[in-house]
Amino acid sequence: MKKFYSVCQQKICIESPFFSDENPDWKLFEIAPTDADVSIRCHIVEALPPSYSAERELGNGTFVSLGNGGACRRVDMAVHPGVKTFYNHLEGDSAQAYFTEESLPIMMDSRYMWNSVAAAQLLLPRGALFMHASYIEHEGKAILFSGRCGIGKSTQAALWEKHRSARIINGDKAGVLVTDEEIFACGLPFCGTSRICNNVTMPLGAIVLLEQGESNKARRVTGAQALVDVLNNIYLDFALPNEHQMCVDLLFRVFEKVPVFRLNCTPDERAVSALEEALGKEAV
Repeated sequence: MKKFYSVCQQKICIESPFFSDENPDWKLFEIAPTDADVSIRCHIVEALPPSYSAERELGNGTFVSLGNGGACRRVDMAVHPGVKTFYNHLEGDSAQAYFTEESLPIMMDSRYMWNSVAAAQLLLPRGALFMHASYIEHEGKAILFSGRCGIGKSTQAALWEKHRSARIINGDKAGVLVTDEEIFACGLPFCGTSRICNNVTMPLGAIVLLEQGESNKARRVTGAQALVDVLNNIYLDFALPNEHQMCVDLLFRVFEKVPVFRLNCTPDERAVSALEEALGKEAV
């Protein structure tokens, strides 16, 4: 069975013997059959095939190896084998994913599907990044609130929804697409615990890095500091030597057109006003 999706304006074909009926988020991104930019084929096997070479452990049950001009990612399912995905890490045009009968229904659930098929790695060479951020739309532009878990991304998004009539597109994750003409924020077909997921793409107006505080102050950050802080919130483990450089190159292109702010904030409307004033100075 083949299904087609559009993620970060890239057409993805996934061929799999199983798709969960409990993937409502992915259904929002499903499109009619078409010529795909990225093709992923899923197989059921009794035992996962051998990796290319000695594996590098990344933590959280993830392992990577290199060989034959490509990469292999293994993601384990607790104490059981999960999935091995072989892909061309330089072109990002195809992948072969191998599951056991036991692991396929779990690893192809909407919560894990994107990681199982190495979607972030496949779309990186195509100018797309996955970011840990709450994504809102305000007056036709996207604002991404980013930071560590528990910092208040969903809170700040909800404050803008309440006090400035913003629309929350995704409560926890966002795509960033870099093109020659424009930088876009893109909805993604997974959303963490927020359960807010919409398929919306629009120009990216600002990235806001959050810090909790007793007062509210927004200031522009640039250069190396902006790079380090944003990199910490990109869904890539940089296991392969080219991934880090590709990501850095894309982010510098983002920073040329999109301002990055650091917002010390409280969980109330004063934080909205402080950021709004800073955005106004940058004509966002």
